[in-house]
Amino acid sequence: MAIAIAVVVTLLSSGCARITETQVAGAAAESSLAPAGPWADEFREALGAGVSSYEEKILADGQITTAEVEDVHGRVSGCLADSGLGIKYDPDGGFDLLSLDGKYPDDFFDRSDPVLRACEKKYDEYVTMLFEESRRNPEKQDEAKITVACLRRVGVVGNDYTERKWRAESDSGVFSFNEYDKRAQQCRLDPLGLWREP
Repeated sequence: MAIAIAVVVTLLSSGCARITETQVAGAAAESSLAPAGPWADEFREALGAGVSSYEEKILADGQITTAEVEDVHGRVSGCLADSGLGIKYDPDGGFDLLSLDGKYPDDFFDRSDPVLRACEKKYDEYVTMLFEESRRNPEKQDEAKITVACLRRVGVVGNDYTERKWRAESDSGVFSFNEYDKRAQQCRLDPLGLWREP
């Protein structure tokens, strides 16, 4: 009887140890994403989406540095060059895909898009996007609130222009103000004035 009780106690103890180790591992993973702050869920989703080991290393600490983004862009550029393609990143976000020989046949997109996707799969499925989004709105504030406040501050719209109106116009893609005005562009790209020179 004493032997049976000892075995049960041992099994229960080892089970608790496994649970504790799992909990500790989970807590450590959560702790590593702490620097992402309000963007931690997006980092977590990216890490859970089966990113490459290279990209996983960048995202795992919950922060993306300018140097890491530059390295990512360099690797994507090198990957594309192997197929005769180039890429020009816009500092405001986005990029242009180029043909290194200067030729753009009718099937350029059909030929280049799979190559770009393969290179991004290796190096940049999420890094650039998360870097840009967390840089322009680190506290993940409501987009309507920060954009309308910016548009009012720079004089593109008056105080009667509401967040509700901005949401409706944003959904429709048709704005009642000149969205190509440099001030409006500034508010779209950097509504909090954190990184971009006007």
